[in-house]
Amino acid sequence: MDDALMRAMDVVHSFVQGEGDVEGTLRDVTELAVEAVGADMAGLTIRDERGRPSTVVYTDRMVPEIDETQYDNDRGPCLESSRTQQVLVADDLRTDDRWPEFAAAAREHGVLSSLSMPVVVAAHGLGALNFYAGTPGFFDADARRLADLFAGQCAVASQYWTASNESMNLAAAMKSRAIIEQAKGVIMATTRCTADEAFDLLRVQSQQENRKLRDIADEIVNRQTRSSPA
Repeated sequence: MDDALMRAMDVVHSFVQGEGDVEGTLRDVTELAVEAVGADMAGLTIRDERGRPSTVVYTDRMVPEIDETQYDNDRGPCLESSRTQQVLVADDLRTDDRWPEFAAAAREHGVLSSLSMPVVVAAHGLGALNFYAGTPGFFDADARRLADLFAGQCAVASQYWTASNESMNLAAAMKSRAIIEQAKGVIMATTRCTADEAFDLLRVQSQQENRKLRDIADEIVNRQTRSSPA
């Protein structure tokens, strides 16, 4: 497994256990994604509860400048990726005519290819992890495979972002973390695994079922409570 990916997983795991904040976690994951994929820069677009997009973290100040063109015109690869939950690649922005405003802004900043990976939480397209490169045709199959794995890590942490935007950041995050810790305890007791293995089981189930990790944890805790003797 790629070393940067392992570090990103550790960062997200630590956040869910109560260390750090959501913005710092997403920034660390995005920076590690750039390291692994080899892109020049990247940013994470997240849509709020009203569907309004914003670039919440980025590795270069040029990223939000490029993204803003998409938001102003309501079209571009990161918006389309978020809405359709599809991977979108622009191999050469000198000839790609799908999003003319975005392509022009990208070229002005020296960007000739881009990759947008959907960030999906509970079957809902919450946003997109967007990579930019100054080389045409940069994002090959290996780059897309790696980018998808980092988008999955962003999805785990991003489910806390909307809570912070609704002024429930600390309370919502702490409540979710408490439920997850309880669920890990149940899994550890029933399977005799470690805390890290219990978290991995929760994360895999969340990804396989396209459900929020907190919801799965809540279900496990409630099921255990119902089955416990009075």
